[in-house]
Amino acid sequence: MASGLSFILWSGGKDSYLSYRKAISRGLVVKYALSYVEERSRRLIGCYLRESVIREQVKRLGLEFIPVYGSKRKGDFGKKLLEILSRISPVSGVFGDIYQLEHRMFIERICSELGIRAVFPLWYMDEELLLREVLELSKPFVVCRRVRKLPTKFLGVYLGAELLEFLHSRGYSKSGENGEYQTFVMECKDFKLDLSFGKRFRRSYYECIDMEVK
Repeated sequence: MASGLSFILWSGGKDSYLSYRKAISRGLVVKYALSYVEERSRRLIGCYLRESVIREQVKRLGLEFIPVYGSKRKGDFGKKLLEILSRISPVSGVFGDIYQLEHRMFIERICSELGIRAVFPLWYMDEELLLREVLELSKPFVVCRRVRKLPTKFLGVYLGAELLEFLHSRGYSKSGENGEYQTFVMECKDFKLDLSFGKRFRRSYYECIDMEVK
């Protein structure tokens, strides 16, 4: 039986946080935060943050964290997500996608199988408006950069005017929708995290910064 509660697919970044705020403003009761976590490394897919950091962030937000453990090599995240959703039986799911139609179709297929309503609060939202709302609510920290697109000086800094102007001058997505960068919300209207910073490291096309909860 459906619980009457919702989940959010959580990355820890600016789009997840903004979509969460928009969802609760519409009356959705969001209880669960689900994140794709690489089973062996225990790091999030995409931004490569430690699971422990995301877990603490979600705890501060007052949500129940549920890791979706899987392997990119095996390509089993969809199957694992389906298993978890079957168990918790939410009525709706919240997603921070803006333009990525392929991922939206993937999500809608999974939700449709289980009778879950898929909610996309940021879908085709004007980029300037999105960034304005993000920066009014939070201070996103850049934790991952696409090496061939962003200079290293933009890693490990708060998202701000200099980075946005650089992206605009190169014709890149200012919201990072095409993988230009990934953010992590350390400070916002709901919480403030105290983290220690570690080494920078490379993963595929990206340079990332390691963080741990103090």
